[in-house]
Amino acid sequence: MYSGALTPEGLDPIFRRLFATVLKKEHVYRILDIYTIEGYKVIFRIGTVLLCLAHFYLTPDELRTAESFWAGVKRVAHSDTFAFDVLLKQSYGFNGKKYRSRRSFPRRRFIQKLMSYNEPWAEKRATSHILDLTRRPLGFVQGEIPIILAKHASERLSLAESLPFAYKSTKLELIYSSNVHGRSLDMFYKHCARAKHTITLIEVLNTGATIGMFATETWHKSSKVYGDGECVLFRLKPDPVSFNWARDITKSMRILNLGSDDDDDIDNNAYDIKSEAMLAQFMISRENFISMGGNEDGTSGLRLNEDLSQGSSSKARGFNNEPLAGKDISEFDVGLVEVYHLLREMDGKAIDGEEDLWKGMFD
Repeated sequence: MYSGALTPEGLDPIFRRLFATVLKKEHVYRILDIYTIEGYKVIFRIGTVLLCLAHFYLTPDELRTAESFWAGVKRVAHSDTFAFDVLLKQSYGFNGKKYRSRRSFPRRRFIQKLMSYNEPWAEKRATSHILDLTRRPLGFVQGEIPIILAKHASERLSLAESLPFAYKSTKLELIYSSNVHGRSLDMFYKHCARAKHTITLIEVLNTGATIGMFATETWHKSSKVYGDGECVLFRLKPDPVSFNWARDITKSMRILNLGSDDDDDIDNNAYDIKSEAMLAQFMISRENFISMGGNEDGTSGLRLNEDLSQGSSSKARGFNNEPLAGKDISEFDVGLVEVYHLLREMDGKAIDGEEDLWKGMFD
């Protein structure tokens, strides 16, 4: 609640990281239905009761660490004896044939007193706690092929800070390396085919810089523009910096002739999300190049040629990025290229496909 948990920005990760990771899918859908009808308070109620009920059935070993605790909560929620209807009744204070919706939860005045009482303790620990939540490097899975460009914790910390909020608590798994799988777009597409959300890291020869992009859809040969506004361009080193796309509806609609020159006459509802992708050129992938971010003059925020040996970077519409390889470097030779997909920290499963339940739901 301190960090805005009961706001749309806060509810999104609650769905993604709590309910979607420990409950069965049909139970998550029911919570979403109830939330749609009754509002945000149901999230607090059901989440609180879920943790209390699960805690009662956890073993001493499951209470030792955070990872074992959440694994235990999932075990309880997926067990044959777990009754979701009972969870709902407990959440609403069901007693016999009557519902008593308020008595099961502390009143606001009591919570305020409790918060005030614990303020001295919180002040001593708040700084380190916040840093632990917001400044934590992405984890990684060590496979047969060692990771290189994201090897150090400082680099994975910069990646975590570059990603959209919902993906900060994830782990990296290497799925493509130009040193191992071959330096070509065909091999790039082949190894990226099973992943939706990917991070591509690129070594800039001569300068030693590492730059990259976060993609929200599967890289594949296509004549169309795809992706969305969660795509990110970034420089990992030196001087880490990220560039998120920012929508300019007024300018975009003028380009598409969807509105007049008078801002007051423009109907934002006429804005087409597909046209948005076309204008921003989030992701383009042809037989002879891939790129993210684009301009009318043909330059890109980041572009790689067909054998991944040459790259270019310029300021791109919407991203407003600086040239990623360096201030005066628009074209450069490419060294190692690595691609990672994202795994959920909770259970190590990919966040793609059916596992990514909330894609676009809270945009």
